[in-house]
Amino acid sequence: MTLRDRLARLKQFLAHRVLHVDDTPHRIALGVAIGVFAAWLPAMGLQVLVVLALATLLRANKVVGLPFVWISNPLTFVPVYLPSYLLGSYLLGSRVSMHEFRAAIARGMSGSGTWWGHVQAWWQAVAPFLAPLWVGSILVGLVLGAIAYALVYYLVATVRRRRDHRFLRSQQRHEVR
Repeated sequence: MTLRDRLARLKQFLAHRVLHVDDTPHRIALGVAIGVFAAWLPAMGLQVLVVLALATLLRANKVVGLPFVWISNPLTFVPVYLPSYLLGSYLLGSRVSMHEFRAAIARGMSGSGTWWGHVQAWWQAVAPFLAPLWVGSILVGLVLGAIAYALVYYLVATVRRRRDHRFLRSQQRHEVR
């Protein structure tokens, strides 16, 4: 599938599955913002639960937020989480290089021969990296979620205003006849 095809599918998805949802612009935009925020959380597999919980708590549209958690997946892991980790490291004053991070992962993978030994070694190796990753991810998610909220709210309101305007013009033409 070419980039042009993917962009066309994305446009169609946004137009039909987000902008025309039967809900208020605020609830739609908040649902998308929550989905974008959750996509940046380093909790793959639990992000859907985060969207459902936050959308319920904040009375946002649950359905429109769910597809956005799929932004983060094993193929986008590095471009999603690396900038978040670097931001968190900067903010927390962490001095861990990427070389040290890769070495820690390798150490974690070479734990004792048992499955549980590998899990323990891996957690010990990555534990120093979790705080910067979470701090950076939450901040990046909040910023991108706020941008998504503003953009989607504007788009939904604009689409509805244009639709209502076309409907009124159509009604006026029929009345004149």
